[in-house]
Amino acid sequence: MTNALALIGARIRQAREKIGLSQEAFAEAVGKDQTAISQYENGLRKLPAVELIRFAEVLIVPVSYFFGEDMTLDSLDQLMLTEFRKLPTIEAKQAAVQIVRLLRESTDTDTR
Repeated sequence: MTNALALIGARIRQAREKIGLSQEAFAEAVGKDQTAISQYENGLRKLPAVELIRFAEVLIVPVSYFFGEDMTLDSLDQLMLTEFRKLPTIEAKQAAVQIVRLLRESTDTDTR
């Protein structure tokens, strides 16, 4: 197992687990079988570069994440916007905004 394959595999697993996807669910989302995902994550199988884009979309990370870049505030903002844009209706978008507002208010550290 090469260091690059091991790093990419570890980052795939880390991102997948962070969003709560099983290997099976992730495999279905990217059109692979669970065995292939396991092999990618364990650095036993080389992932074609063109497929990293689809993996990044499903895992909601920038492609650079697979090469060791941690998420920044800008990438988190982009992630939120990407997911927001996928909401199907104006009502769903309004609900999402309300949820984010409530979350912000509940974590506000200012004393009231």
